[in-house]
Amino acid sequence: MKKFILFFSVLLFLSQSSLYAHDKKILIINSYHKGFQWSDDVLSGMEEVFYNHPEITINILYMDSKRVSSEEYYAKLRELYKLQLKNQKYDVIVAVDKFAYDFLIKYYHELFTTEQIIFTGLEQFFVEDVQKEGLEDRIYGILEKRAIPETIPIISHMMPGLKKLYIINDASANGDDSEPFIQQAMSEHNDQFEIEYIRSSTLEELEERFSKPNKEEAVFFIRFYNDKYGNLYKNSQIASMIHKSALPVFITDTLFIGKGALGGKLVPIKKLGVATGEMAIDVLDQKIPPLHVMTMVDYIYQFDVQKIKQFEVYPNASVKDFELVNAPLTFFDKHRKFIDAVFLISPFLLFLILGLIHNIYMRIRSEKELKAIELQKNKHQQFIIQQSKLAEIGEIFSSIAHQWKNPLVEIATIAQEHVYSCEEEGDEQSNQYVHDIMVQVQYMTDTINDFQKFIMPSTTKTVFDVSEAIETMMKIISHNIKYNYIDVTIEKQGATNLMVSGYKNEFMQTLLNIVNNAKEQIKEAREKKQIKRGHITIKIYNHSKKIIIEISDNAGGIPIEEMPNIFDAYFTTKEQGHGIGLYMSKLIIEDKMGGKIRAYNTDEGACFTITLGNAT
Repeated sequence: MKKFILFFSVLLFLSQSSLYAHDKKILIINSYHKGFQWSDDVLSGMEEVFYNHPEITINILYMDSKRVSSEEYYAKLRELYKLQLKNQKYDVIVAVDKFAYDFLIKYYHELFTTEQIIFTGLEQFFVEDVQKEGLEDRIYGILEKRAIPETIPIISHMMPGLKKLYIINDASANGDDSEPFIQQAMSEHNDQFEIEYIRSSTLEELEERFSKPNKEEAVFFIRFYNDKYGNLYKNSQIASMIHKSALPVFITDTLFIGKGALGGKLVPIKKLGVATGEMAIDVLDQKIPPLHVMTMVDYIYQFDVQKIKQFEVYPNASVKDFELVNAPLTFFDKHRKFIDAVFLISPFLLFLILGLIHNIYMRIRSEKELKAIELQKNKHQQFIIQQSKLAEIGEIFSSIAHQWKNPLVEIATIAQEHVYSCEEEGDEQSNQYVHDIMVQVQYMTDTINDFQKFIMPSTTKTVFDVSEAIETMMKIISHNIKYNYIDVTIEKQGATNLMVSGYKNEFMQTLLNIVNNAKEQIKEAREKKQIKRGHITIKIYNHSKKIIIEISDNAGGIPIEEMPNIFDAYFTTKEQGHGIGLYMSKLIIEDKMGGKIRAYNTDEGACFTITLGNAT
């Protein structure tokens, strides 16, 4: 019996030893205080993973680095952690964000021995830093890469009329880590629109600056926790500033979606925490080697329905798959408790049925509103319509051209027969007479052929020479320009590559619209005796691997109040105008050829600038 009890005790001891041998301890050092939403969301994702692993015990230390970040504070914190962590042994230490990581690397050898290190939330990692401390054999991590370079083109596509973009990033250490990516993105797009980079300000100043609506401006918010005086803002204060903004605010993570921001390509913060928890499990199980550093690229596209409606800025033209948040509550959502109560206590189902019918009606209505947003005007259809109209005109003109060419041939033949049948005329005079007629006939034939090619729409994209297209267009309208006493100058300023990919005839139609508008304005200015002779200058040059075409005139310019609307469909100031010319020009250049077109006034008149990418 004693032997049995002894044997049972040994088995119990071994089983308990085996159980505790599998227990794992993880220490999380959080850069911020409890209640700071970004790190709370990261911790929530990690805890979601650890919940399924009861053998793991976690302990969390909060550094509060947003409110206190001096060297003196970190020195005191080091002494405190020495007391707290004395005689404690952990398997893995997780550093949440930059402050905790820098602190851990600096004081690792004073506080720990062989624990593995996982960082999360950093934007930059340099292996030299850990090699200097001799920690390269125990470092793992997840970088949080904000989609800064990718978001600016999304903003530009959603707002084709964008002229100014504000980028907000505070002066914190985290802001310094984002700085290189912001500067790179600015250098890639500062030739398309004005960019103002804000790092030193206050929430009050930002609220005032963005208090006036402007359809040509937008805000790209990276972060703004610390102002220029060192004050720390709460997420609720930042959300309030974003919500009050009269300009659309685009963001990089999920913190402020549904709280005033319009949306963007976002880092899902809780998923960052989940990925960190999963990496911790892999480290404990020794499934990955040291210096395994991955980048969080599991982005989501999210946009706020209310802000889309407010600013009339739609994502469907630039983003294929996206989520809409903050949709209006349906009747069922608003009155859920009432419906539940009626269902439970009432013997009659009439009220419930009526409520459900109304709910269905509201759902259908809400879905129609969302579809109206997602299925915003399809500009491609406008392009097809324009092409079909040009095709019809082209067919009609081809028929006319065919009828004209036959009489021209007859004229040439009759002239030759008549001259050579008159014996009294000298041979030299007869030959000159025939030559002059044949030159005029050939000129008329060439003109008909050129116009016939010009009027037919392009069916597919081709690579063509911008300079040659401009010269062809000007040749067709040269007499019209000449008889209106207008001088046209075409300048090539050091151009080296003038080849573009697009629709050549539609491109010439765009130029024709702009030149014709300039001609009409010059005629009006001359009739008002404001100018004596008209001038149109067309400049072509390369800049930043792009082709720039500038068409300027001396007709006095476009009235300031009309400038924002000149590219709108059906906007015209002419009595007989249809308002479609410049609208179709913008559609062809921007939607079909991937370029940009804008207009502004010079000292003498209006100037239209077309920017196109070189064909590679």
